Amino acid sequence: MSMDNYLRSADVAVLCGGILASLVVGVVYAVKESRYEPSSFRYHRGGGKLNPFSVAVSLVVTFSSSIFYLGYPSEIYMYGSYFFMQNLGLMVGYLMMFYITIPLFYPLQITSVYEYLQMRHESQRVRQMFMWLSNVRMLLYAGIVTFGVAIGMEGVTGISAWIYVVVLTSIAVVYTSIGGIKAVVVTDVVQGVIMIAMIFAVLIYGCIRVGGLSTVIEINRPTGRLRVFDFDPNPFKRHTFWTLLIGNGWMCAGTIFSPSLVLRLNSVRSIGDARKVVAMSIPAFVIVQILIMCEGLVAYAYFSQKGCDPIASKQISNPNQIIPYLVKDLFFDVPGISGLYLAALCSASLSTISSLLGSISAITSEDLIRPRLKEASEKKLTQLSKLSVVLAGVVCIGIAILISHVKGPLFQITGSIGGAVSGPITSVFLLSIFVRCTTRKGIYTSIVVGGCFGMWMSLGYNFSPGRLQTAILPLGPTDKCFSYHNTSLARVNFTTTPTSVRLGNDSFDDHLHFDELTSANGTLFDTTLTPSKNITPGIPQIVQGLDWLYSISYLYFPLLISIVSMCVGLIVSKLTDDRPVQVPEYLMLKLNVRFFKCLPNYGQLVRTHEDVSLQQI
Repeated sequence: MSMDNYLRSADVAVLCGGILASLVVGVVYAVKESRYEPSSFRYHRGGGKLNPFSVAVSLVVTFSSSIFYLGYPSEIYMYGSYFFMQNLGLMVGYLMMFYITIPLFYPLQITSVYEYLQMRHESQRVRQMFMWLSNVRMLLYAGIVTFGVAIGMEGVTGISAWIYVVVLTSIAVVYTSIGGIKAVVVTDVVQGVIMIAMIFAVLIYGCIRVGGLSTVIEINRPTGRLRVFDFDPNPFKRHTFWTLLIGNGWMCAGTIFSPSLVLRLNSVRSIGDARKVVAMSIPAFVIVQILIMCEGLVAYAYFSQKGCDPIASKQISNPNQIIPYLVKDLFFDVPGISGLYLAALCSASLSTISSLLGSISAITSEDLIRPRLKEASEKKLTQLSKLSVVLAGVVCIGIAILISHVKGPLFQITGSIGGAVSGPITSVFLLSIFVRCTTRKGIYTSIVVGGCFGMWMSLGYNFSPGRLQTAILPLGPTDKCFSYHNTSLARVNFTTTPTSVRLGNDSFDDHLHFDELTSANGTLFDTTLTPSKNITPGIPQIVQGLDWLYSISYLYFPLLISIVSMCVGLIVSKLTDDRPVQVPEYLMLKLNVRFFKCLPNYGQLVRTHEDVSLQQI
């Protein structure tokens, strides 16, 4: 179908304008930077003079990707508000930036975080191994983000998702490659304004159309969607207070070693500015996530009041398309708003993709290219950095194609697959920072065993048909779908008998688990359940063999993988002795000093490898 079947000309104009704004900002900053002598320091770190506020906004927007923009409302819509508790884990994890990231990495003033591993273990091989692992992880994440925004755009515009995959990745490649980190950060600010404006528009206008905030609460409460606390310690439950606090907290703690995070914190003028960046970004990120999640509650209330749930009636084949579909219906009489939402969705994706591409370029340049081309000029290194952005963009498109064949909610896919790679990397950094006896052989063994264990767990979780499944909450009614769609331009193709409904095939596979919507005999449960009924019955909970292991909550995966990696690394380190003769104090942190003192002045002295003067943190 053409876009005209879905969007008005005003929407198309706003959408194109929003996307072009990112490209224009990147080009403008590229022109401004062309006045200076090319250098990798200026290209990757902005000359160390980035504004703390802009960097904080950039971090929030970067991590608020299309996975959050689409997946979080879908999570609340399908499973309820337990997921709100993940913000506690997020705050606990991200606070580690104050205790580890800033005190350790800022004084070193490194562009690639993996340069620290070379300094710590005196091994170029360790540094490059982690560079490749990190590139794999970031490319996976970039592919998932690209895939997420593509399916959302396809659901609203009707244009093939593959077109969006290619177009958005190409735009991110262009302004990232020519403008460097300054273009990425400033573009993130513009994209953040668009995203926040659209979030408030959906929440405010949605509540008005439903009848107010109290009505939203009244409609959601009987279905169980307002239940926030579940203190059940059962590790096989998908989301509980403990999985979200401990599992998600550990997952977020792993991001403090992210190349894009360390690169940004090291791009501000002082260690005080780095602290300001973290202090501003954590509460902002929590607030943005809560607002995004609330969209799921508004969406359920709106469609329940309409009497036509788009998932139950099969108007959309993917729960991650619920908010794009809501925007299209909610703002049908307001020209341009649907286009603004799609521009916000694209902004969420572009900010993350561009940051990942920039980080891949930075660590590839510093960890791979510079050591091999020691005589190369700064201009030559900058050109090769730009080329690496282009190559990474091509790979990102390929990853998006592969991810389309993995079924499940976007955040679940990210957590399970990403944890397979991030868990071992987190373990190695923690061992290197806090355990002096860690050896190179211990590091190698830790990453190999942890990576294999992680990939095994991830593949089992995503592809095992026998693991435990989580039942969705009752979907909204569908009794008014015919009368509702006779008065709108939404295109519907479904039958009234739920058991005979089949999803249409589009360019992406169906990512709504049939096993979460079907009973033991394969018939679809009655999705016109009244709000007074309990959770939709799940599939038979008969699990055999290794499916018990695969049934553990995906949020625990990074923690389990990290435990295995650290135990293996410690054991092998005790049995081998290929450690550096002397580890400089500025490359280590003391665990008791970092985490068991209540006062803000820890008395921990740090120093850079270039400056022997002591600084009190």
